[in-house]
Amino acid sequence: MNTVFDPATCEVDWSYRSILVVEDIEANYKFLEKALQKTKARILHATTGTQAISMCANDDNIDLVLMDVHLPGINGYDATREIKKMKSSITVIAQTAFVLSGERQKAFSVGCDEYIAKPIRSDELIFKIKSCLLGCGKNA
Repeated sequence: MNTVFDPATCEVDWSYRSILVVEDIEANYKFLEKALQKTKARILHATTGTQAISMCANDDNIDLVLMDVHLPGINGYDATREIKKMKSSITVIAQTAFVLSGERQKAFSVGCDEYIAKPIRSDELIFKIKSCLLGCGKNA
């Protein structure tokens, strides 16, 4: 009998990982924080692109960034470019509610490793992070 992978039952222990959630809307951040709590990862929060760039520059333990692309000031695309210039090994997943044609391609063109559209389901988020980390050659 073949076993089917079910992302909803995907158990992960990322207690050795740090995830930076870049999200300017508090309710969206709270949802992502709650969804990521079961992974045991250290969760950090930035509300602007400038803050995300600074945090990545000053914290060598950040493994992954969940980057909202529409932010006040420096947008998520420009912040991703800057982060990837400094530390190309940081995995960046773009997150946006604007699922327009070309948005996904734009995220990849600035250096994002993956893309997820809002509204985000927590099981899909964990599955995408796990797949993305594995795709980048990291333990997941």
